[in-house]
Amino acid sequence: MSGLSVWSKLPPELGAAVRLRIPEIALACVEGLEREVPEYSGKWVHGADRAEAVESVRRAIERDVDRVGSEDMRHAERLADFRCRGRLACQRGLTREAVQAAVRVTNRVAWRRIADTAREHGFSADVLYLLAEGMFADVETSMAAVAEGYTAAELAAAGDGKRNRALLRALVDGRVPADVDGFAAVAGLALPDRVAAVAFRAGAGAPDFPADLIPEHVLADPDGPSPVLLSADPDADLAGFDRLPAGWIAAVGPCVRFADAAESYRIALRAAELAERGLLGGTGPVVWCREHVTKLLLLADEFLVAQLAEKTLAPLAGVRGHRREQLADTLLALVRTRGSAPELGRMLDLHPQTVRGRLKKLGELFGDRLDDPDERLRLELSLLAEKALSI
Repeated sequence: MSGLSVWSKLPPELGAAVRLRIPEIALACVEGLEREVPEYSGKWVHGADRAEAVESVRRAIERDVDRVGSEDMRHAERLADFRCRGRLACQRGLTREAVQAAVRVTNRVAWRRIADTAREHGFSADVLYLLAEGMFADVETSMAAVAEGYTAAELAAAGDGKRNRALLRALVDGRVPADVDGFAAVAGLALPDRVAAVAFRAGAGAPDFPADLIPEHVLADPDGPSPVLLSADPDADLAGFDRLPAGWIAAVGPCVRFADAAESYRIALRAAELAERGLLGGTGPVVWCREHVTKLLLLADEFLVAQLAEKTLAPLAGVRGHRREQLADTLLALVRTRGSAPELGRMLDLHPQTVRGRLKKLGELFGDRLDDPDERLRLELSLLAEKALSI
């Protein structure tokens, strides 16, 4: 059950009971911050600053209490408020860790006070469980929103080059919110709708990365051991990358929504690793993930696919050398097509009688499994993985 649905299930009477104590709960939250997060107490050198903090917490608690027993969750408004807190914290010199700690502390203090109020008014344990579920589910989304606002403020304050590199790393690390357009507006950036991440990998003895190959308009960070870029038009932007020096590989991830750049980068990194190991065939210096989707899917988890192959192809364990290769090739053709001996013979360029001999042997080894659609799928996946990995 999500935090959004929990709040609407709470009895409205709980909201009415808590509302009378919101001012004292807000004050208790700020006192908790002063005790547990020194950076905050150090910032409240004037009474007006502390009063502003209490009022901010009071408004937030009041907004949350309005959610009790209501379908109107005001979720977007709440997240916008926490993004604002993150931006203000950055602008006031607080650390990211301090503002996230503040979310945890105020939520914990508020929970204890609200739970005490619920008990005093005789609400059941089930109500307390729902309340806890709703409040602590909110902590994760609140902390994420605070981090988004903080990162946006950092980017807005940085120079163009530093800001662009910071945004790029935030994107490929998955630290940018789904509302990426609003995030970009705060940071003062214009972003394309869709991008592909490009991951670079250098082999032993490779020269320095040739940063001059990257077009000026492309969002890139060519420095360090893991250069990366995001391109809205990789076919055009990477036209010159066939000139990458020996030892370098550029893997182009799938084209995705800007907010999903981390997924494109993750796949590109995996493709670069597999290409370096020679598992993607005879690729050039530029590896296009769109051309290797099947292998990337098969090899997403090498341990699991090796386990599958070992178990599924166990009947072939007693067959050695070239004979095993012949049977494996015939088995793959069979499970893919369910063809007759003449059909398989044409596919494999073999005499039908030769194929019949192999089919008889496969029938002895695998039996009824060859007639089971699920087993045939497992066999096909295992055989393809075996070819890809040369297990």
